[in-house]
Amino acid sequence: MTKVSVVRCPEYEQERVNEAVRRSLDLIGGMERFVKPGQRVLLKVNALTMKPPEAAVTTHPCMIKAVAGEVRRVGGIPMVGDSSGGMVAGQAPTRQTFMMAGIAKAAEESDAELVNFDISGVTAVSGSGPIKTLHIARPVLEADVVISMPKLKTHSATVFTGAVKNMFGSIPGHRKSEYHRMAPRLKDFAEVLVDIFAATKPALAVMDGIVGMEGNGPSAGSPRDIGLVIASEDCVAVDAVASLIIGLEPSKVYTTAIAQNRGLGIGDPARLEITGEQLDKVRITNFDLPSNALLDTLPGFLVRGMLGMLKARPEINERVCAGCSFCVESCPVQAMKMAGKTPEIDYQKCISCLCCQELCPQKAVEMRQVNPFGRALAGIVGHNKKRKRARYPQSPGSDEK
Repeated sequence: MTKVSVVRCPEYEQERVNEAVRRSLDLIGGMERFVKPGQRVLLKVNALTMKPPEAAVTTHPCMIKAVAGEVRRVGGIPMVGDSSGGMVAGQAPTRQTFMMAGIAKAAEESDAELVNFDISGVTAVSGSGPIKTLHIARPVLEADVVISMPKLKTHSATVFTGAVKNMFGSIPGHRKSEYHRMAPRLKDFAEVLVDIFAATKPALAVMDGIVGMEGNGPSAGSPRDIGLVIASEDCVAVDAVASLIIGLEPSKVYTTAIAQNRGLGIGDPARLEITGEQLDKVRITNFDLPSNALLDTLPGFLVRGMLGMLKARPEINERVCAGCSFCVESCPVQAMKMAGKTPEIDYQKCISCLCCQELCPQKAVEMRQVNPFGRALAGIVGHNKKRKRARYPQSPGSDEK
C-alpha cells in the first residue's frame, strides 16, 4: 500500500517546520530514499501570484527552507522554481511573485538556485488529452529529482488544488492562458493537467497544509489554520488524503480521478496507508468549499435539472476593484475589457476558467449565482456554514496552539 504521512505543525516557526518536514519524510523512508548525493533536485513550489506569505496563496518560505535543508542534508543540490499566473504588460509576474512571497529570500538562505521558468526555455512533449503538444519548462525535465510542493487550497474551478495541479506551473508564462483557451471544458482541462503531471514525473510531494486556503481559492479565499504537513512519493495520494481532511470526496476531484484511472497514482483511500496522525483526528468538519462545489452536495438528478439555476459566474465588485486591469490582461479568451475604471465581462465569450478571480490582487472578482433560486439556495448553504463554523471554531490540526 502507498504510504502518506500526516504530521502536525501548528505554526510557521522554522525549527518546528523543520522538525515536521523531517518527520513527515522519515515516516515514508526519509529524503535519502528519493535523493542521492550530487543529484540536482527541483523544488516545484506554488508561486501563483504576487501575494505575501501570510495570504496563504503561495508555498510558505519556511516550508521551502525545510525541504531544501533536507535535500542538502543527504547531499542533493536544491533548486527552487515556478512560473506565476497572469500577465502584466505581456509578461508573467514571476520575478515579482518570488520577491513578494518570500520565495527568493528562502532560496537565497537555502543556497538554492532560483529558477524562473518563463526565461529558462521549454521542451515540447506529447500529450494524450486535448492538447497534443505540451511545452514544459526545461529545468523541470532536466532535474534529476522533482519535488512538488503545493499549498493545500480550494479552487473555484477545480474545487481542490494540490500536488498534481501544482505542476501546471511547469508551463511558462502566457502558455498557461493558451491552454485554458484550448481546453475550456473543466474535464478537458483536468486531462491537460494530468498530462503535465505525467510528463514532469515528481518523485515526491510535500504539501504545505500548515495554513491553507478555504472558500473561493486558490487566491480569493480565506486563510485557514490546518496545522499539517502531508507527504508521499505519490502526488495523487497526497491530494486524496488532503481532500478527505477538508471534507471532499477524492473521486470528485477530476485531477485525482483521472490520474488514478491512468495508473499514475492512488486516489482510493482504502488503498492508502496513513502514517503519523490518524485521519479521524485531523478531519475538518466545517471547511468552506468553493461556490460551485454546491453542485456536488446535491443528488445527481437535481443537479441535472437545475444546473443553469445553480451555477455561479464571476462578477466584478466595483467597490473593491482597483482598476488595475490585471484580470483583463490575463483573460485567456479576451472576454474582459475596461469600461472606464472597472472591468466588464462578456459572458458570451467567458469560458468560466475563473483566471480572473484566481489572479485578482484585490479579490474583487466574486462568484455569484445568476438565477434568484440559486442565490437563495447559496444563501441557505452559506448560513448553515456560518452556524457550523460557530459550533466548531477550531481546525483539528491547529488544536496545539
